[in-house]
Amino acid sequence: MTAVADGRERGWWRRNAVWLAILPLMIAAAAAAWSFRLVNLWWPTELVDRVDSVGAGQTAHFVGEYFDLGLNDPALANTWVTREVDVRVLDVRTVEGLPQSVVAQIDRVPDGSAAWRVDLDLTAEPGTDLGSCQVMLVTSDGTRYGGRGTSGTALDPLGQGNPCMPPDALDSIAPDAGTWQASTVVLTRAGDTPDEVWLSFGSPHYVTLDVP
Repeated sequence: MTAVADGRERGWWRRNAVWLAILPLMIAAAAAAWSFRLVNLWWPTELVDRVDSVGAGQTAHFVGEYFDLGLNDPALANTWVTREVDVRVLDVRTVEGLPQSVVAQIDRVPDGSAAWRVDLDLTAEPGTDLGSCQVMLVTSDGTRYGGRGTSGTALDPLGQGNPCMPPDALDSIAPDAGTWQASTVVLTRAGDTPDEVWLSFGSPHYVTLDVP
């Protein structure tokens, strides 16, 4: 009877060897899916955490966490990463023309609108992921221009790409120089004058800088 029992046990292990081998992977996948659900349930979808606010000509220090999927660095996949960026507004001024882009939805300033060019000086550790950068203009009454909509889609009909990167950048990774300049154009309603520049990399963190 003991020999029969031992044989049945060995047979069960053989028949289920494949499932037993992939069981740890299934558990890991379930844990990852649960972590994403937690992020979706509890991570704020609006800019509610102002981490720094500075006057005209001063440098703001952005610091915020994000959940890395490992698209740029596989070693960081499924980990929380702290992003730190220093930013200073060099100039904010109206412009007549729009930047050239093959993916732009418009090629001229629409009637009833104004175009503002925002020049930034940025500093970050080389290799820092600057994806999802948003540069917004905000008026004294709280009207916000630029950035992203409530669905997360970019609100840039000018097709400019990442506003934190220089125009010749091929990716969204901080360059080896560690300090660089970038420019972007934001459309506002004609007659509105921005008082602040907001910079964010998605909810909930952002910094505010007074317009020079």
